Amino acid sequence: MSTKTSNVWKRLGCVLIALLLMLAIFASMCALSGVKPDTYKYPSYLLQAQAWLRGDLALDRNYENLELAIYDGRYYVSFPPIPTIPMVLWTLIWGDDVPGGLFQKIYVAIACVVVLTALMRRKNARLGDCIAWAIFICFSSALLPITLVGGVWYEAQILAFLFSVSAVAAMYRNHPTLSCLCYALSVGCRPFSVCLGPVLLALHLHFNCAEEDTPQKILHRLAPGLIVGLCVAAAYAVFNFVRFGNPFEFGHNYLPEFQNAEHGQFSLHYVLDNWRTLFFGAPFHIADGQLTFEKFGFSMFLSCPLLICNVIWIIVDVVRRKFTREKLIIVLMSALTVFLLLLHRTLGAHQFGLRYAIELMPLCFAYLLLCPDRQNISRWETAVLILGLAFNLIGGSVVHV
Repeated sequence: MSTKTSNVWKRLGCVLIALLLMLAIFASMCALSGVKPDTYKYPSYLLQAQAWLRGDLALDRNYENLELAIYDGRYYVSFPPIPTIPMVLWTLIWGDDVPGGLFQKIYVAIACVVVLTALMRRKNARLGDCIAWAIFICFSSALLPITLVGGVWYEAQILAFLFSVSAVAAMYRNHPTLSCLCYALSVGCRPFSVCLGPVLLALHLHFNCAEEDTPQKILHRLAPGLIVGLCVAAAYAVFNFVRFGNPFEFGHNYLPEFQNAEHGQFSLHYVLDNWRTLFFGAPFHIADGQLTFEKFGFSMFLSCPLLICNVIWIIVDVVRRKFTREKLIIVLMSALTVFLLLLHRTLGAHQFGLRYAIELMPLCFAYLLLCPDRQNISRWETAVLILGLAFNLIGGSVVHV
């Protein structure tokens, strides 16, 4: 057997091991919580898919348990449209009985495999460490609890994560057109994903461009991807304009919750309270004399401990003079993402952890790819991320019991 063939089989074995670990994690969560794997409680995207197949952009009526935008007396799904597409395909082939919770687990599993295959491409990468990094990036965070129950908010968040890490991995592997497509699709799930754009450009310049490359040559390589991305963005603009008369409005501003809010959906008035939650929020509170998990968000560093690792990486890189321009761009885009989150009224509402902090995970993944000296996971990183995995597994299960 040739060395190349042997390496292929080893990598396939790593993917299989990762899939088995993911299956064990999902099974543990469902067993602890008592929630069936296919549970789909908030099927906004399924309802939108059904409306599209009827030839309508609005839903047939109001659904009290869902966050629907009300415009000109009609009810619309108030979230970006991309997660509807899998529902359309499912409905066309198998009908309306959609296992939404199972879909979310599949999305995360695909994301984990994408991260794993990118990490295995690094020179001298140890396959066991690649598996550990991939599992921790995807499961030692607020991403894990939202895989449990199928729902509109979680579908959008998880798919945005999948497309974002796919965009990072594709750019790392010198597939800029695919990267731009995935990037555009991620924005069609979560608009905050737009902050990933400059990071992708930085990754392309770092990994795929030689010093002698001219700006014209670089632009020529990126042009097909930029065209694809702009076409997807144009489709969003048309979709938004047809529904709400505004190419930039996907519906959230027409939610009664935000229409009735004194300061609207985004405001500087929310920054101080959100700052306390985002950075210092405790995961527990006292209710009826008992210690209870906080169900409306707590510190992103406790919810997504990979952020702790990333902050330490940044400090070490600055001290050791390994803090490059590309890393600076990631830090700046992370800071911009955090600022946008601070402006938001709800920070994700009912949840375990802080699901909006998932927006930062693809940026951490990009930072890790820029650190060849961090291919092997250290003991302290392993300890922090194992604790994060256990915390999110148990806490996410308890919150949904």
